[in-house]
Amino acid sequence: MSSVLLTLLAVAGAIVLGVALAYVPLRLIVGTIAKNVKEFIERQRERRTASRETPDRRKEADVPTQPS
Repeated sequence: MSSVLLTLLAVAGAIVLGVALAYVPLRLIVGTIAKNVKEFIERQRERRTASRETPDRRKEADVPTQPS
């Protein structure tokens, strides 16, 4: 009975240790990805607000609509 309890405690400890050791790198990776996405969004906003020499092709008002 005692060996079963010790085995269960050892397995539980290994699982807790594994999760704890995986948490920090995961948070670092997620933080880096979030920072990169935020910077990308900011760059895209800056590009969209910048004045251009050519007309904006994204505006729907410039595109003639075809009758349905």
